[in-house]
Amino acid sequence: MTESLVQSWHDYFVTVAQVSATLAGLLFVGLTISLGHMLSVRGYLYRAWAALFLQFEALVIGLFTLIPTQPPAALGGEYIATGLGVLAAIRVFGHYFPEDERSHVLGSKGARLTREVLIHTATLLPVLAGTLVIAGSGRAFFWLIPSQVIGLYLSFGLAWVFAIEIPRRAQE
Repeated sequence: MTESLVQSWHDYFVTVAQVSATLAGLLFVGLTISLGHMLSVRGYLYRAWAALFLQFEALVIGLFTLIPTQPPAALGGEYIATGLGVLAAIRVFGHYFPEDERSHVLGSKGARLTREVLIHTATLLPVLAGTLVIAGSGRAFFWLIPSQVIGLYLSFGLAWVFAIEIPRRAQE
């Protein structure tokens, strides 16, 4: 992997870092609006944690990629550690704050399964990208795009649930 390849993706990773930091802030606002209800239903805490950590993953990957003249083995290792670390953090938190029948907003079995598949995909694609960076593939960064899109999708959806749906349903 050449420095010129990393440089050609520079603007993309700057944008990813900025968007992920901004969306993490939006998630905090949504969580604050719904804090009372969030604390009474353990499954919502898990979703909030997952959404925040997916944005953390995108932010860290963007920042790691922007480090100048970094050896490919270091960058690939950072991607691998980030993906596995974020997945582990989400799964451990999910163990202690599982979704249950009380987390009814988008809480059906189908919605839960879809979320889990998307979370695993979003965290494991950086592991693949990191492996490809270490192997010298010029196509490694392309595997980060679906990971980041999935993270955005889940985070936008969950921000809506936290800021709008939970308060609306609590008023009904």
